[in-house]
Amino acid sequence: MNRQRSKTKTLSTNRFVMTPLAAAIFVAMNPVAMAQDAGLEEVIVTAQKRVQNLQDVAISVQVLSNEQLENLNIQGFEEYINFMPNVSIYHDRPGISQVYMRGISSGGDGNHSASMPSVGVYLDEQPITTINHVLDMHLYDVARIESLSGPQGTFFGASSQSGTLRIITNKPQIGEFEAAVDLGINQVEKGGTGYTFEGFANIPVSDNAAIRLVGWHKETAGFIDNIAGTIDFPGPEGHSSNNAALVEKDFNTVTLTGMRAGLKLDLNENWTVTPGIIYQKQDSSGVWQHDPEDLGDLNIQRYHPDTYDDEWYQASVTLDGNIGDLNLVYAGTYLDRDAERNEDYIGYAQYLHNYYYDYYQNNSTGCYHHSSNSSYTTYECTNPDQFISRDEYFKRSSHEIRLQSASDGKFRWTAGLFYQRQEHDFDLRWNVPGMDPLGSDIWPIMPPSLVPGELVVWQTDQNRVDRDSAFFGEVEFDITDNLTLVGGYRRFEFENSLVGYNGHATRGCLVDGELLAPCSENAPNIDDVSKGDGNTFKFSVNYSLDDDKMMYFTYSEGYRAGGVNRARAAGAFLPKYDPDFVDNYEIGWKTSFMDGRMRFNGAIYSMNWDDFQLSYNDYDVAILTIIQNIGNAEVQGTEFDVAFAATENLTLTFAGSYTDSKLKDAFWTDLGDKDDGEPPTAEAGAQMPYVPEIKMSATGRLSMNYGSLPGYIQAAVAYTDESWTRLDDADRQVQNSYTILNLSTGIQVDSWSVDLFIDNATDERAEISRNHGSYYDPLNVLFWDTNLTVNRPRSFGLRFGYRFN
Repeated sequence: MNRQRSKTKTLSTNRFVMTPLAAAIFVAMNPVAMAQDAGLEEVIVTAQKRVQNLQDVAISVQVLSNEQLENLNIQGFEEYINFMPNVSIYHDRPGISQVYMRGISSGGDGNHSASMPSVGVYLDEQPITTINHVLDMHLYDVARIESLSGPQGTFFGASSQSGTLRIITNKPQIGEFEAAVDLGINQVEKGGTGYTFEGFANIPVSDNAAIRLVGWHKETAGFIDNIAGTIDFPGPEGHSSNNAALVEKDFNTVTLTGMRAGLKLDLNENWTVTPGIIYQKQDSSGVWQHDPEDLGDLNIQRYHPDTYDDEWYQASVTLDGNIGDLNLVYAGTYLDRDAERNEDYIGYAQYLHNYYYDYYQNNSTGCYHHSSNSSYTTYECTNPDQFISRDEYFKRSSHEIRLQSASDGKFRWTAGLFYQRQEHDFDLRWNVPGMDPLGSDIWPIMPPSLVPGELVVWQTDQNRVDRDSAFFGEVEFDITDNLTLVGGYRRFEFENSLVGYNGHATRGCLVDGELLAPCSENAPNIDDVSKGDGNTFKFSVNYSLDDDKMMYFTYSEGYRAGGVNRARAAGAFLPKYDPDFVDNYEIGWKTSFMDGRMRFNGAIYSMNWDDFQLSYNDYDVAILTIIQNIGNAEVQGTEFDVAFAATENLTLTFAGSYTDSKLKDAFWTDLGDKDDGEPPTAEAGAQMPYVPEIKMSATGRLSMNYGSLPGYIQAAVAYTDESWTRLDDADRQVQNSYTILNLSTGIQVDSWSVDLFIDNATDERAEISRNHGSYYDPLNVLFWDTNLTVNRPRSFGLRFGYRFN
């Protein structure tokens, strides 16, 4: 039975920090306190498309179960990543993130027209892997999160190049009624107040049917202050911008509402159908960045509204049945997502205006943009202030059918067919409110607006479609009772197209000798397709030392598809980029000790990443991002997790990873620089970006009584080592290490629970990502100073849960 209850966070002073840790250590070391019947619960996973015990699965899998998610008060993406040591991220704001595993990261990812991610993300049976837009589903009534380390090319295919994250929701249970409601309130110490309301009900409809209904609403408190500022632009007109109308305390807030409904219907004793739908709407405002060096702690200056509205639904159906001794599963899903974002872009406007002004030797013809008063004799500059509006629409359908043998024979196999189609339709507009919409008389020196009736200086209006199809299979053969051989294979094909326009009005399309700007659907500026196919393999030898201990050796491969370059040089588009592959060599172990009270799993691995896709800028070639297969990297590392039921009342966990991810060979993005003896773009041995060498997490949970009421105290800590922001030597910075400590205590009886928590008890400022300036004017003045995406400050909360039987 799943028990939904308090999932809110933790807090305390150093005195409270020592209390649960000291208690845990004392009880763990006291033999008298040991309970001989204390043990760990069995962990169920579906990492190999079968229902299996975690300890029987010969791959590196870390699991956060329903109970762990509740105990840790994990409700979103950025929270559970802290407790998965093999996963790292680039994170900008809720809904905008990029995921990395096992050091497979080149940096510069996230461009909508560029490489797909190297980590596959799944929601139940559907891949939801998307460039820089991880689906940030609220985690309530979730069965578990599985983190599958290393290439998963056989079962999960494209983009599961370095690993796969899977969110598995709870399904309806026939013949069982259960329901719960959870309420929570929290106060950010240096911010606002937030609350959550959640509930679910599993309702039997008949002897062969049940429905499960889940709902949630959450208001997330802000903690970043947008403080007053003014930016002056050079020129005879003396323009300036200020943000007085947008000054606000705690302006980064999120409102999130969602629901999930599922039906399970037993058609007969052999066949079950499970349709379902998930809906979520997330509206956020402000930014999660601050500028502590120049503006002070948790302060920022923004000159245009920053908003992000993300609305999506997923419809799914699964048919599961038996044909004799064989199991057949069909899973079909459809995802529809609409995301709208507005983003302040004044830093770039400041750089470009200064560049033009200085380049033209302080003559006003050097304006970034001119006003409607400009003429051949008077070139009047306008305020170049600008912002970006983004309207992005995603839809994705996937179909998988697989046939499996029985799981109790000496020879076991799985075979399947897979197809998916993902469409990303995006319209991005760079708006300059003060520009002349007609370009005045000086066209084409300064272009007019791209969009009639608007003030748009640059537009990216494109449609990207990624198609994948595959046949896959895996076989297992028990040579002896202790020795098993495993072989896996996937044959894949991909077809990725990019159609549309990007640029300003001087960069249109020539059609029958006539310049069209912007390009229309009938005259696309980009209209190209990248196609390819290939194979990935897996081979594993698994050896059981006894019923509780297993070792395995695995060779596995993972890949990303190739694609189309939108950048062009000398009027021609740059070559397409090819798929890149990862080869993984791994030795792992799954072990249990002390009559099941201790579990110790881990792996040691070495991986080669050949001809990896790199996104970079070379303004001597093109003004847009270039993607090429340009480098080689190698990764050595280890990962492990330990769970220990020290007594009947005390559970300890510890997980960690060490990742040595380095560039194998130096490379030059401009081969002319290499010929001229210039330093490389990146030196051999450079640490790959967004890869902390060490990540660790630990929890201690002690069950105890408050008077006659059963309760608990818990401490959870997560450490992330420092990492680099980019790969190129000239433009990389170090992101500092950080440690997050969460504390909680509460009372939990059969029908109700109350939890008190303190999150980020030490009030740590984590550098989750460092967004640093990279624009210099001719006087070598840096614009877009470094801003740091930061975690939530210390916050206090109370949560109440009630269960209906």
